[in-house]
Amino acid sequence: MATEGMAGGEQWLADYTRRVGDIQRRAQETQDQIKNMRARASSPDGAVTVVLAPGGRLESLTLSPASVQLGHQRLAASITQTIQAAHADAAAQTQAALQPLVGESDAMEFLKDQVGAAVAEDPAAPRAEDQPPPRRDRGPDDDDDDFGGSIMRRV
Repeated sequence: MATEGMAGGEQWLADYTRRVGDIQRRAQETQDQIKNMRARASSPDGAVTVVLAPGGRLESLTLSPASVQLGHQRLAASITQTIQAAHADAAAQTQAALQPLVGESDAMEFLKDQVGAAVAEDPAAPRAEDQPPPRRDRGPDDDDDDFGGSIMRRV
């Protein structure tokens, strides 16, 4: 009887070791997948395209020739919104990569909540279509620099 108990313990240990090895392998695959992810987004009009590297670092920003016609405020808003869309894409990719590893668990629900809060659109953020039209071009006789504010006026 002691031999059967010992064999059962060895089998349990072998099964446990195999499961731990499987989890480690899946975790390494997930880590590699996340390391190599690139999140991409383009503005609806195609004027702005961004690529984010892992961790949200801006890897590439491409402006189409039509982007110069947006004016600086609308262009800035379009860049911001496109980066936000790329962050949302990165979050979705990360969730998809982690899903097989953590499954539908409390950890996944926590991740979804955190990611959802991080990429939720800020209602106070200006939207490109809500921006005022670009200011007129300044002539050589204008006294104001493009730096704005009265502090920055030439004397």
